[in-house]
Amino acid sequence: MGHRLPKDFGTSLIGPGGGVSAPADANDPRLRDDATYGMHVFARAEGRAVARNIFLDGNTWEKSPSVPKRNFVADLYAGIGVMLGSVKLTYTHVLRTEEYEGQSSPQMFGAISLSMAF
Repeated sequence: MGHRLPKDFGTSLIGPGGGVSAPADANDPRLRDDATYGMHVFARAEGRAVARNIFLDGNTWEKSPSVPKRNFVADLYAGIGVMLGSVKLTYTHVLRTEEYEGQSSPQMFGAISLSMAF
């Protein structure tokens, strides 16, 4: 939700197939001659089922240290994006639920993305 929303694929964290903020429409505010300023906020929830996590389960072929993992985890995202002309700066804050038994608290981290449309 915001003012002069970009017509792109949204904000995502670094990962396979992520980070695409290229305009998806010729009417994107970043491509217009009168583009000046735009701002938006966003939120997202994502869940995953985890069959195997080598970092928690240990070595695949040999006995090694491991911890009991949670099979279902979630990420909750919230952020803000600001556009100035053809440039978009975005900050995303993420809360990731506990990934293994005994983890003292969920993880929280942020990501900054800077993109330019041309």
